[in-house]
Amino acid sequence: MAYPKPLMKHSDAKRLFRAVRDAGFSEAKIIIHPDGRIEASGSLSEPVRASDGGNTWDDLKQ
Repeated sequence: MAYPKPLMKHSDAKRLFRAVRDAGFSEAKIIIHPDGRIEASGSLSEPVRASDGGNTWDDLKQ
């Protein structure tokens, strides 16, 4: 059984993510629907900070 043909090439996805980043968005999401539609969305929210091994509750101030 052969693999199905991909709906979007890897290079096209990279170009789409790069375009979203260059437009000033901090996050992007690509959804490829079974009927062939490609939905791309960007978010202006700040990206999640990488964990440095500390407790996330340490950052909270009362």
